[in-house]
Amino acid sequence: MPAPGAATEYFEIDSAAVGARFAVSVFLPRGYERDGAWPLVYATDGNIIAPLTEGLRGALTDQQQARPVEPYVQVNVGYVEEDAPNQLVLRNRDLVPPGEGVPDFMHAHIRSRLGVDSGAAPESVCDAFFAQQKNARADNFLAFLETELHPEIESRYRVRADNVGLFGYSYGGLFTLFALTAGAALFTRFGASSPGIVVPDSRIYERYESLRGLPGETSLHLTVNAYEMLGPSKFYRHLAIEFLRFLDVVTERPLPGLRVSTELIPGESHSTGITDAYRSFLRACYPGGAS
Repeated sequence: MPAPGAATEYFEIDSAAVGARFAVSVFLPRGYERDGAWPLVYATDGNIIAPLTEGLRGALTDQQQARPVEPYVQVNVGYVEEDAPNQLVLRNRDLVPPGEGVPDFMHAHIRSRLGVDSGAAPESVCDAFFAQQKNARADNFLAFLETELHPEIESRYRVRADNVGLFGYSYGGLFTLFALTAGAALFTRFGASSPGIVVPDSRIYERYESLRGLPGETSLHLTVNAYEMLGPSKFYRHLAIEFLRFLDVVTERPLPGLRVSTELIPGESHSTGITDAYRSFLRACYPGGAS
């Protein structure tokens, strides 16, 4: 059931940079058929974010809302049908920075999350998860977005080259910070929600410290869920600790041209906070009526 008044298109694209095939769905806003170019938002974890947000996007841009957002084109980047069941493993390859560390307590968390301890999944799934983590190549995935996917999007759709955002959640949020600290010229608005920084020596810190500036005026919106901070999971409490450390770094050592905004999302855990985080990013970085 497509959202009323809006359109969704789908295609697949092979990436030489990653050596894989990706699924891409594109949300077009109401009125797209009129002339003009539109702001563009890329979202990682497309297999999850696309179905969660397809209906929401029309309501968010409704001018009768208390906090409407600017109409936009959204590109959801995910995995093709045969790879989708393995996405929790494959996203380590694509979203985690090369050399990113893994805390000891993460193994127990992942075994439980993947169902290995309960017998729902074989031990090999856990082994594959950490093998991809060890060989993570977020740099290749960023190259795919910038040099392979974005030219294809520009050839197909009317989008504004000066108004491109990137939203990611969990390891997607970690990738968003990786793209920011790479000085990626493509993006001007970054949404890093519950970013998966879980070790004090994360590559993100040293990459941020090495930056001397950004290509232009840039917005960074950071969110974290209250139950990540206050809940029983050691893994998510450490994620929240590192979230606050990163916020402290960007607050104490701000980069020229970088505008940082934040929101603490109440009453939500890591598993349930993604929709609120997405809405928070759009309201902060694409407020209605912006030019």
